[in-house]
Amino acid sequence: MVRLHLKAFIIAVMNGIHSNLTIDIFKQSSVCKIVADDQGQIHFCNQAAEELLKLSQRKLQGLPITDLFLDGDLDDARIVDAIASSQTLHQRDARLFLISREWLTADINIGHFTSEDKDWVLLEIHIQDRNHFVGLDSSEYSQHLAANALIRGLGHEIKNPLGGLRGAAQLLSMEIGDSNLKEYTEVIIKESDRLTSLVDRMMTPHKPGTKSTCSIHEPLENALQVVCLEATDKLEIERNYDPSIPDFKMFSDGLQQAFLNLVQNAVQAMEGEGKVAIETRIVRRMLLGDKQQPLVVRINISDTGPGVPEGLKNRLFLPMVSGKSNGSGLGLGLAQSLVQQHDGMIEYRDDIEQTTFSVYIPLNLSETL
Repeated sequence: MVRLHLKAFIIAVMNGIHSNLTIDIFKQSSVCKIVADDQGQIHFCNQAAEELLKLSQRKLQGLPITDLFLDGDLDDARIVDAIASSQTLHQRDARLFLISREWLTADINIGHFTSEDKDWVLLEIHIQDRNHFVGLDSSEYSQHLAANALIRGLGHEIKNPLGGLRGAAQLLSMEIGDSNLKEYTEVIIKESDRLTSLVDRMMTPHKPGTKSTCSIHEPLENALQVVCLEATDKLEIERNYDPSIPDFKMFSDGLQQAFLNLVQNAVQAMEGEGKVAIETRIVRRMLLGDKQQPLVVRINISDTGPGVPEGLKNRLFLPMVSGKSNGSGLGLGLAQSLVQQHDGMIEYRDDIEQTTFSVYIPLNLSETL
């Protein structure tokens, strides 16, 4: 009965006529439903599809159906063939990796119908089991950890001789009477201080301090306050906070620095002109790295900039990697390390209309209580 109402609703939409009953059935269905033309281009979908794919109907419109499936058991060629030949396609218990960066197991149905002498495709995704997954792939994650360990070791080895070099330059400066020669010792002292500061920045994430209980929006707002002080009226900050997220124990200063790095990167990518959107949400049953987390706080930081250069996407969080000519390459690696202090992870996603860095932090309510 639902299928008949759904088909009637789709035909009614095509004809510009619809009823409240069929609209409710289509919108409120828990099954992901997507309608495409006979070329496989998406025209509209229901709310379940928007929630599953984490994209609005407006952003889905015009995308090929095959773009929804990044990996898994469903072969693009089978989808294209089913659409081109007007054949139905049924696949049970398909393991899929969606455009939303989520693995799930689902039954897939692709059917066809006609309205006003035009052929249409109906894709249904019946979820059997879903498991959010986020994080660097295993090789990249291992590289990140190895690079951090290398930096910590080098940091200690570098700081010791730098301290001796600076002290010797200070003593030499007191013995030299010629002011012109003192300029050289001042350069030595200044450069020693700069290198020491650089090493401290690389090693800072491994000194987390003490956790305190607060709202995730507190370090977010503190970071945004710093950004807004330097921003022009051409920068728009959009907040979409979930007020139901409970307070929990965190290294607030560390998260503030991580958020600041991410927001500043977004602003710099847009050259100070555009929109930065901040969204906070709760995600259930997420796999972070190799740990299953029942509740996770997700912070999306999106911008309307040009995105990350293709050659850097797989190396974003490694130290000394930067897309800016004057960048140190420490910002994203530092942010990732600060978030990892909470057993969390930062993920980069490049959508059609925006670039998003998602911060995932496990919500341990027992620790808070």
